[in-house]
Amino acid sequence: MSQAERYSAVVEQHFAQPRHVGTLTGSHEIMLCGVAGQRAHGTEVVFHVGVDGSRIDEMTFQAFGCPYTIAACSVLAERLTGRPVEALGEFQPDELAATLDLPVEKTGRLLIIEDALRKCRA
Repeated sequence: MSQAERYSAVVEQHFAQPRHVGTLTGSHEIMLCGVAGQRAHGTEVVFHVGVDGSRIDEMTFQAFGCPYTIAACSVLAERLTGRPVEALGEFQPDELAATLDLPVEKTGRLLIIEDALRKCRA
């Protein structure tokens, strides 16, 4: 079985057509950014968050990594857009791993993603 055949439907969908890729397109009261990982080590994630009032009005990402990393960032940006800014601190790695059917050997990517989200709040 090839690697592509083992990806879940969610990973295939979000990797083929990731949502919220790039940088912020609008102007916002507050603009946050969190960067984690190192491209030289195989995974780097950047989140851009535009906050208006107490809500995440726009959230985008840039990522270098495997399909699981891209899909995880896409799913998170989609889920967090429109939510209260406090939702940045409510990341549940286990829940996202289950959504993506993430293999155990890939869970380290979620720590990098969690670190980038944490840096958005710092």
